[in-house]
Amino acid sequence: MYIIPSGSSIQNDYDFNNHRYLMVKVDVVCVKEKLTVDSGYIDDFNEKLIVVNGKAFNRHLFMFVSKS
Repeated sequence: MYIIPSGSSIQNDYDFNNHRYLMVKVDVVCVKEKLTVDSGYIDDFNEKLIVVNGKAFNRHLFMFVSKS
């Protein structure tokens, strides 16, 4: 399991980038409500957002947990 850290720079995270290219499926978990709100493959990402299934999620409000 790999949890994407919300405080680090995602572009510099070598382990995450390797997982991204391997098409790892992730669960999107709301930190406040502690519920899984979406599940799927990462479409795109930047410093503030991660896009899963065409929906953008703020990296500071959600955790992204790999399913492999």
